[in-house]
Amino acid sequence: MRIIGLAVFILIISYIIKIDLLDGTISLAAFSKTETECVEQVQYEIFPVQTVEGDTLLSLFGVYPSEVWISFPERLETFYKENPHLRNQNIQPGEFVKIPIYKDTNLSCS
Repeated sequence: MRIIGLAVFILIISYIIKIDLLDGTISLAAFSKTETECVEQVQYEIFPVQTVEGDTLLSLFGVYPSEVWISFPERLETFYKENPHLRNQNIQPGEFVKIPIYKDTNLSCS
């Protein structure tokens, strides 16, 4: 009976030490270094274009593509941010519009 009690006591003590080492204060103190996050910065340049008759947003985006892949809704939102007057009207021939062209940039780690 003493052997079973001693075995249970050793198992309980080893379990407490294991929990303290993995989840307790010792592991928090030893590995408190924070990891750096790398965020890809997406930058774009504005290219002014004079439109001609029959131009649409798709044709303008096709003629002036970006260096990096960007989704159509995201590029459309940037287009409307630069040209807010075109949100409620069609593109008129001879009008100057600003086309966003996304450039390839490096990762910024901080």
